[in-house]
Amino acid sequence: MRAVRFYPDEQQVRLEQVDLREPRGDEVLVRVAGAGVCRSDLHIVDGEFPGFVSKPVTLGHEVAGVVEAMGPDVSGLRAGDGVAVMVGWGCGHCEWCVSGHEQLCPDGDEAGATCDGGFAELMLVPHRRHVVPLGELEPLAASPFGCAALSAYGAVKRVAPSVGAGHLAAVMGIGGLGEFALQLLGHLTGASIVAIDPRERARTRATELGAALAVEPAEAREAVEEASGGRGASAVIDFVGSDDTLALGASLVARRGVMALLGLAQGTLPFGFWTLAPEASLTTVLAGSVADLQDVVRLAHEGVVTSRVQPYPLEDAERAMSELRSGSVEGRAVLVPS
Repeated sequence: MRAVRFYPDEQQVRLEQVDLREPRGDEVLVRVAGAGVCRSDLHIVDGEFPGFVSKPVTLGHEVAGVVEAMGPDVSGLRAGDGVAVMVGWGCGHCEWCVSGHEQLCPDGDEAGATCDGGFAELMLVPHRRHVVPLGELEPLAASPFGCAALSAYGAVKRVAPSVGAGHLAAVMGIGGLGEFALQLLGHLTGASIVAIDPRERARTRATELGAALAVEPAEAREAVEEASGGRGASAVIDFVGSDDTLALGASLVARRGVMALLGLAQGTLPFGFWTLAPEASLTTVLAGSVADLQDVVRLAHEGVVTSRVQPYPLEDAERAMSELRSGSVEGRAVLVPS
């Protein structure tokens, strides 16, 4: 089969032929309908996570497709079923896995980093529990569910207890994840939302998705101050993670509010007593659980979650990553093998 591979000491990927064995035990072989290109893929290619990546590796951790074949221990699936693939694969027996939080497993794997992923025609998933049936949902449109939508859902769940009726929430970075967060915040919290992004077309998209305000970063403090009546944002979700966005988020968050960081731009925020408003908190969010992915699929069936995908053929993986890097992708860049 064809696969997009990343090799040591190289800054470009290769499209080449690789062999893939038949599934064993509880494994599921998925024929890839689409594999989302995530900014973390760019960080991997840029060499920013050297201790996390086992190379050479087939990239791609955000995958949906159809069941091609199954190991003899698999139940509840049939060949041809559409499935979304979970982003993190836990060991299954540590305290985090047994409590339902495989994404926090210290000994887990991640497709496209520690084991082969979905920038390929076929993908071998190690356990039945790591694929979620899509039902009547179209697999290509569901390609972003296993990471982008899942991570946005995890972030919204994390901040939701701090967002009450009539409160304000701020979302920084209206890209592949930010678009999902806007949909989910409005549905799950009822908060009034301020979207923050330097790109005009991203701000336009944010208002289409229900943001009350969509502003440039330089306008954000004044906009949040005015819209909240001086209270600040009860929740801030940062999908960028640069020094600038972290500093801006810290200036926006309200007393006893929460700021959730998902962006991997390697920024830092000095922490002290006066860094945040009184008793505000700062947290990271690492994707979500398998149960969360099931919720995302359910919400998609209900029409709450919709996705925009910009498809690229598998041989155009470099172009997809380049256009993602430049900020020109509309919605989610998705590699389509067929």
